[in-house]
Amino acid sequence: MMEGENKEENNRNMDNKGNKINREGELQKVIYQARALEEHAAAIDNQITMLNGTFQEMQRTIETLDGLSRTGDAYKNREILLPVGKNVLVSATLKSKNVLFEITNDIFIERTPENAKIALQENIKKITDIMENLKKQHSEIANKISALNEYGEQLAHGE
Repeated sequence: MMEGENKEENNRNMDNKGNKINREGELQKVIYQARALEEHAAAIDNQITMLNGTFQEMQRTIETLDGLSRTGDAYKNREILLPVGKNVLVSATLKSKNVLFEITNDIFIERTPENAKIALQENIKKITDIMENLKKQHSEIANKISALNEYGEQLAHGE
């Protein structure tokens, strides 16, 4: 090997401070960091999916409350189909137009359909804000993963 080529090879194995680079160790570190970020991104995806399900359920509840509001004073003794689980409905008779609205775990208060709808819309706004924040975090993590992958490629190819 010529002296100039040997010097160039030594320069590639040194960082900008003149320290010898352990490429294999650095590559392992980059791979570990990328995997950890990928796991974090997957956890955020799961949170977004769960929040989206809650969001859709709240939207359906608002539609149901709108239907209840349209009954006017003709709600008494009106027969409705009430969902009791996935794909299961039961026939029920309304005695009151008001609904029971959960304010904390297992604590409910009676509200008009209109007031319940307003509370649900406030909750939807909070969920939407949280989902936007999570999507922003996910995007930032994706950018970090991309940068780590590029750096890993450079290390793997000895650049």
